[in-house]
Amino acid sequence: MATSIRLIRRYVWLVDTIRRAGSISLQDLNRKWAYNTSLNIDNEDEIPERTFHRHREAIAELFDIEIGCNRFDGNRYYIKNEEALERPSFTTWLFNGLSIDNQLMCKRAVSDRIVFEDAPGGNEFLSPIIEALSNRKVISITYSRFGASESNEWLVEPTLIKQSNRRWYLIGRITGFDDLTVFALDRIQKLDLTDQPYTPENLKDIKTRLNEVVGVNIDDDYDCETVVVRVYGKQRVYIDSLPLHSSQRVKETDKDFTDYELTVRPEYGFQRTILSLGPDAEILSPQWLREEIKWLAEEILKRYEQK
Repeated sequence: MATSIRLIRRYVWLVDTIRRAGSISLQDLNRKWAYNTSLNIDNEDEIPERTFHRHREAIAELFDIEIGCNRFDGNRYYIKNEEALERPSFTTWLFNGLSIDNQLMCKRAVSDRIVFEDAPGGNEFLSPIIEALSNRKVISITYSRFGASESNEWLVEPTLIKQSNRRWYLIGRITGFDDLTVFALDRIQKLDLTDQPYTPENLKDIKTRLNEVVGVNIDDDYDCETVVVRVYGKQRVYIDSLPLHSSQRVKETDKDFTDYELTVRPEYGFQRTILSLGPDAEILSPQWLREEIKWLAEEILKRYEQK
């Protein structure tokens, strides 16, 4: 196991070093490897060329990252498909995490200067859920809903896993029910694989519905519609760099504000996102949503007026 982890760390180091260099010769790559005392614990002078090419094949298989060779530029190696390192995927999330961890291993003095956010638990359930998805088997879970005093046991047909706001969620159908249910992994108390098979949901339809919301709350009480949000002042810079929703586009801009148009289901998650912007955001349309946000703001004001 230790050898396997070391090997994966080496793969990550190779990709990260090549990516940061843009392109690099095997000689320069080996020079960097020889000076890496944290990962190169066997004090290797170089990575043999045949071994390096086996690593290239393994990296392509594990991470879907292709290391190309420019033979017209002195056999310099580069990442052929850098977009694979940018697209949202579990593999990208894992790779980037290991890349950072490799850096911290090499520079332990810096580790105290990097502060991570605490994340809810439940990560231990990712592996068995992935196994259930792969084998199309129902899972049995003991689950405690937020605010519930007792837990329930459910047989669940898993559909997909999604991460939102540092929390992992399982979206699936409880056996015998029609609607999809969202389960926060940190609220799962126990999970077991069963031998009971099931037919998976149409993934395209589910992803389409998820793309219509902010977060994971698929609420069919709300239709997907056009929403116009006016954002004031410097907050626009943050909204431009981190959009409220993937459909966001600029409709109109002025020296004091920018109007953004989104196509979204304006349910609980979206409404709370707008409220989190405070006085820097205003719903222009639809009118019902404008009135809903106004009502919520008035309810907040009442809290502060109470003594």
